[in-house]
Amino acid sequence: MSVSQIKWVMVLFPAIGLLIWIAFLFVALVLCGVIWAGCNAALWLMDVVPRLTRPSAGLNPPLKPAARLKQNPPQASSPWIVPRVADRPAAEAHAVSDVWPKWTASYKWYVDQEKSLWQEQFDALNRQRP
Repeated sequence: MSVSQIKWVMVLFPAIGLLIWIAFLFVALVLCGVIWAGCNAALWLMDVVPRLTRPSAGLNPPLKPAARLKQNPPQASSPWIVPRVADRPAAEAHAVSDVWPKWTASYKWYVDQEKSLWQEQFDALNRQRP
């Protein structure tokens, strides 16, 4: 190949790459436009957009107040009275920021069980090796 042919090749391949990149962007733009038009058509068919743009009838006060047939009688006090529970002693009280303390006795027991299970499995693996 001569020098002039190499120069043309060095110009031709980047130009082809640029044209492919422009074509890809154009296809992406057309695809996004089709999706946008499809979404708008679906919203138009569901009649969502006109409901969002017109003034809402729900925000306006009614012309006439609702008619009440009779007034409700006052509520009688409930016969079920729940006694107040005494506060926890300071030793049992949790910090305000602790919604669920992590290191409870049951959690410690669970972690110990998991560690012992893992240790048994590792010991079994070590015994199988020659």
